[in-house]
Amino acid sequence: MMPPGSGLRLLAALLALGTGVGCPMSPCIPHEPGALFDTTLFGVGQPLELRVHPVTNQCEASREGAPETVTVEVRDPRNRRVPATAELQGKGGPAVVRFTPEMKGRHHLIVSFSPVGSIRQSALHVVEDHSQQAPVVELSTVVECRSVDRTTAGTWLCGSNALREPDQAPQPLGDYFAPTVVAGNVVWVTEPSRVLRYVDEGSGPLPPPVTAPFPVIGTPTAAAPHTRLATEDELLLLDDTHLHRYAYTEEAGLRFTGATLMPYPRLATFGDMPSLLIRAGERFLVVRIAEDATTRDFVTEACPYQVGAEGAPEAVSDEPCHQVPGLPVGYEEDVLWARAGSVPEQLTLHRYSAASGRLVLEGVLSMDALFQAQGPNLRPGFGSPLVFVPTSVDARYALPSWDAGARTLELALLPSQNGYQPPRVGGRYFHAERWNSIYGVKVYARPSTP
Repeated sequence: MMPPGSGLRLLAALLALGTGVGCPMSPCIPHEPGALFDTTLFGVGQPLELRVHPVTNQCEASREGAPETVTVEVRDPRNRRVPATAELQGKGGPAVVRFTPEMKGRHHLIVSFSPVGSIRQSALHVVEDHSQQAPVVELSTVVECRSVDRTTAGTWLCGSNALREPDQAPQPLGDYFAPTVVAGNVVWVTEPSRVLRYVDEGSGPLPPPVTAPFPVIGTPTAAAPHTRLATEDELLLLDDTHLHRYAYTEEAGLRFTGATLMPYPRLATFGDMPSLLIRAGERFLVVRIAEDATTRDFVTEACPYQVGAEGAPEAVSDEPCHQVPGLPVGYEEDVLWARAGSVPEQLTLHRYSAASGRLVLEGVLSMDALFQAQGPNLRPGFGSPLVFVPTSVDARYALPSWDAGARTLELALLPSQNGYQPPRVGGRYFHAERWNSIYGVKVYARPSTP
């Protein structure tokens, strides 16, 4: 007589043999590991030590042993071999690959295991390395800055707060959310109902400003104007409905010189911002998203404006608007950044210069689909996109930068530290704020002149 329960166990075993439960119905298939590395952004000239795991067969019934040898081949953007070594770390362990990339651009890595372990390969993007760049200053008395800039005389602007010294209490220049723009020693502040013009005299707090009402023409709103361009004596403001101009002279003070009505776009852009304002030589461009009449695709449209004889901004009558591919993801004084293309396997950024009076394509940056572009909040002012790998745990961010000498668009790896948020890139500086509302904002100079 069988012990109690043994009949059930026997029946289960027979069923398992008959149905194949517990036994593979097909040959064992090697399990492909995930990405070779946590990130594929590396600094040029920096020695690399990468751990590459072989492809292993996890099926118990058909173990094939472990790799016994490993070789490596690294190719630079010109398809030249880069000196590299590979060494196995114990039985079944990863291979340690060591090499130093001396050229910026896309590299190709091939690691071959034998007699088992297969071939692993990956692209590596080698970029200008500014990861160890020291901050210009740390603003120790503020928690966050919507934007960062500095007057010629040395006063720091953290949003609408001024700091003569980085460890001094900030001097409020306007509403907390009021955008500012710096031109030399002049600081313009734009609130929903007025414009303020401060002058940095070189010592002490900024003296009281001269002011003018806003808007003189149009409907007041709860938010400040969307975008601004300034010199020491002129301020252009673009809101939902009008392009406004203010001018300053010693004799007349700060005065409103006129406004022109903007055709409201049918397509919303930039979150809550319908348009951007970009300097184009002696003129300026109103930039918005439009629809291509032929393809029906979304494109960027730029319309030229100038200052008329009476001092008011006006459309350039003999020059129509023009369109360029891509959708805006950032802008600077005379530069537009756009993301172009619809191929999901690739990230493509375009850099357009407006110095000639029109948007002219200067550089194109194409990256694998692994990368994403993060555009900044543009309402506080100028901002450039960042390129990063969303699956990376070490939070490496790279800034697209224009090399005017080589006429190429490249990436610059930015500093990243634990406890800090992703950097925010402005016109001349970028800054990083701590998480959890802790005091101290680190400010860095941009790696290259836009």
